[in-house]
Amino acid sequence: MPRLIGQTIMLREYQAEDISAICAWVNDESTTRYLSTRYWPPQTMVDTQEFLSRMLQSSHNAYNFVIADRETARYIGQLDMFRVDWRLRQGEIGMVIADAGERGRGIGTEALLLMQRFAFRTLGLERLELEVHMQNAAALRCYEKAGFTLEGVKRHAFFSDGQFCDVGMMSILRHEFEQRTADHSNA
Repeated sequence: MPRLIGQTIMLREYQAEDISAICAWVNDESTTRYLSTRYWPPQTMVDTQEFLSRMLQSSHNAYNFVIADRETARYIGQLDMFRVDWRLRQGEIGMVIADAGERGRGIGTEALLLMQRFAFRTLGLERLELEVHMQNAAALRCYEKAGFTLEGVKRHAFFSDGQFCDVGMMSILRHEFEQRTADHSNA
């Protein structure tokens, strides 16, 4: 799998050494609070090892990347295109910035833009989509900044903090990505 290099980060392959960094966040409620139920604590060491083992295997229907520091390759988080529908030319993604100290610095937006370039220009996809917890204001801002549009809301589709919550469906299309890229290069 190629490494996708940005200005401050890179998207790289998972490595066995990432286990300790992943273990550091998978049971942290502030990090997993808005993530899908596959990350609900408690996550045992075996759960985390099995996850990493799956990520170390290649697949033609998924593209799994670690978000890493460009200079040191240090694990920061992950951005996975965990489902690709080749017939419809679309992919579904999920992202986590593992360390709270790394959030709010533009890392997520940069990672999403790298993924978009890969998905649209290398893989030839037409659409990328994701789900977002509607109370996760920081994630909504990040996704909008990266060009994603809110398409709709699934009401009471997630349970968090003792209550049912809404989940938004967001997407970006290839021509929207290309237009944004052209606009930024002309600015």
